[in-house]
Order: sequence, then structure tokens, then C-alpha cells
Amino acid sequence: MKSFSITRDQITRIIGAASADELSRQFNRHVDFVTIAGWTSSTKLQVGGIEMSEAELSACARRMSALFGFDDEYLLGHPSETIADWAAALEVGTRGSLKNFSFKGATRSNDNMQCSHAADAIYQDAAAAANLFYGRRRLLTFVAPHSLLGFVLSVLTPNLQQIETIDARGMSPEMLSSTLKFGDVMIATPTLWRYMMRENLEAPDNTMAVSFGEPMPYELSVEMRKAGFGVMRELYGSTESGLMGWRDATTEPFVLFDHWQRDEEELFRKTPAGTDHQVQAMDILDWVSERAFRLGGRRDGAVQIGAVNVFPDQVARALREHESIKDCRVLADRRGDGVNRLIAHIILENHFKPNDRTAREIDAWCRMKLRQQERPRIYNFEKPLIG
Repeated sequence: MKSFSITRDQITRIIGAASADELSRQFNRHVDFVTIAGWTSSTKLQVGGIEMSEAELSACARRMSALFGFDDEYLLGHPSETIADWAAALEVGTRGSLKNFSFKGATRSNDNMQCSHAADAIYQDAAAAANLFYGRRRLLTFVAPHSLLGFVLSVLTPNLQQIETIDARGMSPEMLSSTLKFGDVMIATPTLWRYMMRENLEAPDNTMAVSFGEPMPYELSVEMRKAGFGVMRELYGSTESGLMGWRDATTEPFVLFDHWQRDEEELFRKTPAGTDHQVQAMDILDWVSERAFRLGGRRDGAVQIGAVNVFPDQVARALREHESIKDCRVLADRRGDGVNRLIAHIILENHFKPNDRTAREIDAWCRMKLRQQERPRIYNFEKPLIG
């Protein structure tokens, strides 16, 4: 369908975002938000641009090939000087019948698998989201387009509606305030919405705010209403399940989209082909009616920090590799503003002292070994148990 076609410019943005994500996952290379947003079709992949090594180039090429459902080595046989080279090759490939998309989850793990979804199911999610955005004139996105929900909401949905999409990732709050117009819809995670509220973003009448990726705190939603966002939508889903539900206010439960059916505690997705596919949500769902639910905790023990799923036990296991740490446990703590943070409770080896210098050394080590969302914000030194 033409409405679900993907433009070369959109593919270019996906390549930049997915490449940065892959460099972070596999090579512990972190590129800042604004730099990624500034990568264009002419950006070189290696020397003079992103500066990928041969190993990094190969890993990113495989990631991009798999994302669009091609064989892992699809891009390896094409020119790889600039982002435009990959975008051109992928655009040619997507002109045919796309059968699958593959996405990596928000969990920052080197060994996590890609989740493959039938293209029809991804298009189905986009059509459902388009119904919620009906009547919007433009879509501004503050989220990267390489995740499943980012791709559905910031690429396919506006394409289906045939409305203009503006990549707002490189804009300052002042630029956003002057760019937003009557009838726009803007997409961001609660972490990004919180940043924009701190910077006094203002919205014109009849502007819609959409959030996903982590729970929207009630206090933040109140701030957004005061900033001028007259319509708010929160979406729920995951890389594993796709788009599942939505709500208009944090005080309300989520409601299943029409292509989901519930039978007792089991969930079934009705596919465009007419079959039912059983799916288990990544979160515990507390049902308040036949089709409405509130979110319980994660089934896998993850906590969400900046829309990224982080496993405290895995972070603790990594910290135990530090030479000064004898034992460690990491707990998640929610601040008053609704932001999760990690606190490390550490038992040191006998010859290390529990002081600021030791804490700084451990923190510097964490900055080298752990990704941004995985780094503890507080280090508590504890005495070992005797007995």
C-alpha cells in the first residue's frame, strides 16, 4: 500500500538511530542525542563521519538488514561509504513486498534477541494509532524511529494519514515552542516530556501530546496540561507484543485496541489474515473490566529508566567484577518526580575504604562499563554481615 511506503528520508533517519543504538549495545560507544539527529544522508559511515570500524560497520549493516526483514548480509554487498548508500539499497528492497520487520527491545543487553513481526501486524498497529491521531495536521517526533513503537508512531502512522512529519530531536524547547502549531501532535517519552516541561515548553490550542515507553506520572501530565496540551494520549505496548492499548488520562485504565481479544487471563491478537495469535504482555495486567486494565510490575524484573528496561540484578552482577567490590545489590528507587534511579548497596573488599574517593573510582568504572541508564546514581557502602 502506498500509505505504508517508507521514504528514503525516513530510512535515513532509521539508519542513523539504529546504528547509534547498535554501537551502544555492542561496542559501548555512546553518541549524544543531538549528534544522532544531525546525521544526514551525506554523513560518512567511517572516516570523517560516524567513524565506524570494520567490525562496527558490519554489525550495523546486519542490524539494518534484519530490521527490514532482509537476510543479515543484504547490505554487506552494497556500497557503504555514506548513510545514503544504505538508504538507497534499503529503499530498493522495500519497494517489493515487505514481509517482516525485526526490532530490538529497550533492554540494553548485548545478547538480547531481535523480535520479528509480520509486516501486516506492524501496519495493523499503525492503522490503530492513526485512528487516535485522526484530524491532526502535522506530527512532531522527539523519539528515535528505530524501535517498534517509534517506527509505528513516527513513520508509518503519519504516512498513513499523509501528514507532514517533523523530526524534533535536534530542536531546543524554544525552537519547539515556535514550531508547534494549532492541530499538531507531538510524540515523546515521559523522560523527554519532563525535560521539556522544565524548559518551559508552551503549546498552542488544540495540540495533542502522545507518550509511551514508560509510565506517565500524574504530576507530569498536569504540568503538560498547564503548558497548553489540550489533548493527551498515552500508549502501551512493547517490542515483543506490538501496540496493545491506550488511555487519555493517567487516572484512567488502558483500553485494548480492537485487534486484541481477551479470554480469561489470556490475550489474543487477531491478525489481518484472520488468525488468532496468543501473546503474553511483558507487564502484569490488572484487569478492571473485560477490555480495560492497569499496569502491574514487569514480569521479568526490569525497571524502566529513561524509557529503557534495566535489570538491577544484571547491574549488580557487573559491579561485582570491580576489584574493590566484594558483594553488591542494586535496587530501584522512585524519586518524588516519578523518575526511577538505581541505588547500589556495596560491600567492599577489606583493604578498600568506604569514602568519596572509592565511590568516584567505582562511578568512573561504571561510566566505562555500563550504559547510561544502567549506572547507579547513589552508592551506599555497607558493612558485611557477621555470622
